Amino acid sequence: MTTVDATWTRPRLRAGVVLGPGQWRGEKLVHHVKDPETGWFYRIGPREHFLLSRMDGSRTLDDLAGEYAAAFRRRLGPENWQQLFGMLHQRQLLDGATDPAALARLTSAAAEGAARSRRGPLSARLPLADPDRLFDRLLPRLAPLFSWWFVVPALLAVVAVAGYVATHLPELAGVVGRGDRPLAAILASVVITWLIVLLHECAHGLTCRHFGGRGTEIGVMWRFPLLAPYCKVDDIVLFSPRRRVATAFAGVFVSMLALVPFAAVRIWGTPRGALYDLAGTMLLFGTATAALNLVPFLRLDGYYMLSHALNLADLRTDTYRFYGRLLRRGPGAVRGYRPRDRAVYALYGLTSLVFAITVLTLLVRYWYGTLAHWLSPGWAITVLVAEALVLAALAGHLARRRTNGDRAGPPAGE
Repeated sequence: MTTVDATWTRPRLRAGVVLGPGQWRGEKLVHHVKDPETGWFYRIGPREHFLLSRMDGSRTLDDLAGEYAAAFRRRLGPENWQQLFGMLHQRQLLDGATDPAALARLTSAAAEGAARSRRGPLSARLPLADPDRLFDRLLPRLAPLFSWWFVVPALLAVVAVAGYVATHLPELAGVVGRGDRPLAAILASVVITWLIVLLHECAHGLTCRHFGGRGTEIGVMWRFPLLAPYCKVDDIVLFSPRRRVATAFAGVFVSMLALVPFAAVRIWGTPRGALYDLAGTMLLFGTATAALNLVPFLRLDGYYMLSHALNLADLRTDTYRFYGRLLRRGPGAVRGYRPRDRAVYALYGLTSLVFAITVLTLLVRYWYGTLAHWLSPGWAITVLVAEALVLAALAGHLARRRTNGDRAGPPAGE
């Protein structure tokens, strides 16, 4: 039997192709498929995942059809096989049935898509290196840090630091609010903060690598108005929910752990001098940044931790879609959702709205007071209205771009 004949009679996926566990996307359970050779991630349904997970070269089409019928109480017809193998051919996923030119086109398309995703008016990414080899060298030395013997005491230390900051908040805020702080202490706090953010991102990448994934790139990210390091860990979609939560939490965990020495300086150090001042600054801003990272209404670590814990692919986007269907077509349009997910989307949408209104009200009130002090109440209102119009126009532009991008889609489907 030739290789081509074996490909179609006993199909086998190409070496390296990885199938991920199921995640809920609205009404549907989806699985991610990673093709490391081309760089593509695809989304498939549970039925396709069932068949692909059994394409190891040991089963004939009759074997696959029998197992499928037993699991789903439905026989596969010729049109079903044609559709499935058409998808596998389009994505070049079958061993022994690949076209080098087609693989090159898919690789190029994936690279172009990644480059487009790095550019935007309010956010951009500048990749600097592939950290995978570095992480591979570091992991054997850092393996004890992933054991419960280290994690539990470290978590207790992090909680103790947060408690110290909470109970000494007025004192720490007074340190930052002083107008006579030396420039060297301010610059040192900026540099150390950047280093902690870098450790934060490396923690995501190292945890991803520890669980068998890859950190595909590390670089500098511009997200208005901040400039900070980032580490890309796309392989997280291939992990179980528990490992996804751990990978998302690793950054905040390391950021807070880096504050332990500064807490020690404040507790046991001499209560004067530049180092004591610097420790107070780092504790206040470091803890505030970690707390902000855990807010589940911002697309930061806390948001992804919540999404992963609920095993939902994109909590915010799917909440928008849920409410869109509910408001346009009524309760009957969302009956296809699982009862738990209906409750989650409804509650998340309401709490997000309350959070957004509260933050917006506080910002407008603060900004109005500042403008009124600088200018006059009338001019303050004029500036606020102008800013609101500009932001609304920008939000509409970004929404149209996102919609057009969704319509275009990847060349081989999701």
